[in-house]
Amino acid sequence: MPSERDWKKIAADIRRYVNLAASPVAVKLLPNVTSLAELKGVRQLQNTAPCQMAAWARYYGPEGVVGASAQGVKCVWGSSCTGLMKAPERLNEGDLAWRYAKDGEAGKRIQDSMGVLGLGGKRFDALVMAPLGLTPVDPDVIVMYVTPAQALRVIIAYTFWSGEEIRSVITGQSSLCSSIAHAYDEKNLFVDIPCIGDRMFGLVQEQEMIVAFHESRTEQIVDGLRETEDFSGHPFKPFLRWPVVFAPDMEPRRTELE
Repeated sequence: MPSERDWKKIAADIRRYVNLAASPVAVKLLPNVTSLAELKGVRQLQNTAPCQMAAWARYYGPEGVVGASAQGVKCVWGSSCTGLMKAPERLNEGDLAWRYAKDGEAGKRIQDSMGVLGLGGKRFDALVMAPLGLTPVDPDVIVMYVTPAQALRVIIAYTFWSGEEIRSVITGQSSLCSSIAHAYDEKNLFVDIPCIGDRMFGLVQEQEMIVAFHESRTEQIVDGLRETEDFSGHPFKPFLRWPVVFAPDMEPRRTELE
């Protein structure tokens, strides 16, 4: 079914107002793999992870319209968080966090804070990520990798209409997929710091953060960006309405000016 939204224009507006270096990423969770096969122009990856798929979508244009079945995603965190598999007990109990947590109790506490769509069982069978302007299907969640200043730009737009606070659940683990899960389940906007895996396999840069929001918030954010552009456009303008003062020996002398 054709989309009622013009995602090409929405993507262009977001990129212009937020001053993004790369494309926003459309994320679609599919209940069966047959739907993936029926989507035209989607290149199926066989051995991948959501963070790598997001990198394809950010940078590669038409070649970045990618999909993967549950069998094609090789990250247990990514698969569990996006509901491509039932989260195994070794993940739920924090056993897989042994490198990052003092003990099993700390690992479980980390895991309990994360967004995990597969906590109660498998919910989806395939995943599509694409440049937002080229998405072949209406996304469930939209993800942007931004600088802290660009994150502030989106937050200002989001809070413009009602002053609603921003949700942020930061554990340092599976950040992209956890944010997708939180945004999907809570129909909200989330800010997170990319995890180590995102930096290793998604090639995320040092200065980048994650902003993920449910598709139902799209108009709220785009309209908020437009409404706040005059006084909070990015890059933010420094205040320059003050006189410049130099050390006396650095100023031109009157005789030198004459």
